[in-house]
Amino acid sequence: MSNSFCRFVLLLVNAFSVSVHEHHETIHVAQNVIIIVLCSALIGLFLHFRSKQKKQLARIRNILRNQRQGFVQDKGFYSEDPKPDFANISIEEIQNNDDVKGRKKAESPMTSETEAKLLELLDDFEKGTSFTNKNMSLSFLAGELNTNTKYLSHLINRHKNSDFKTYINRLRINYIVDKLINDEKYRQYKISILAEECGFSSHSKFASVFKQITDYSPSVYIKLLYSENQSDMIPVFHENDQQS
Repeated sequence: MSNSFCRFVLLLVNAFSVSVHEHHETIHVAQNVIIIVLCSALIGLFLHFRSKQKKQLARIRNILRNQRQGFVQDKGFYSEDPKPDFANISIEEIQNNDDVKGRKKAESPMTSETEAKLLELLDDFEKGTSFTNKNMSLSFLAGELNTNTKYLSHLINRHKNSDFKTYINRLRINYIVDKLINDEKYRQYKISILAEECGFSSHSKFASVFKQITDYSPSVYIKLLYSENQSDMIPVFHENDQQS
């Protein structure tokens, strides 16, 4: 009787041991599956991030190329005119609008000689750094160019396709982007220092205009420059490179 009981107990112990062993094996398999799934997910996220980063770098190259040509296709910031909704206007209205715009551009408050001379002076202004002056204004620049605000405003609107404020902001952003690309020490500066360097009174305004023009915040732009081979980068255009 005692032998039978002992055998019974041994069978129970063996069965329990097998059950525990199988349970451990199941846990081990589950752990391996979880590890494989997590690793696969991490690899997938990494590949997705790399792909996204490459697209961002390609996009920034395109933006710089378009800037070099004097036009950013995505933003179209050389044109301040809103795009018309052609679905809701007639052909006659489109033609009339084009005629009005043509007459406005044809009408000039100054002689062609004066306009040509002012364009030369404006080109010289763009080659310098006076636009980084925080006190720069339409009246201030008109005084520097020995002209009046009406002539200068017309000149910028007609030949730069923007108002004075947008024109100056573009010059400032292009100036600081050129510095970021060609001088690595600028990438070490705080955003507030970069803003001050190119003439903005606040870093928040600078960051807003920077993103509006380049499609990226200053910090993201700098990170992209760090991850990009400098030899492949195209220098940003200066306003005077634009053909009227």
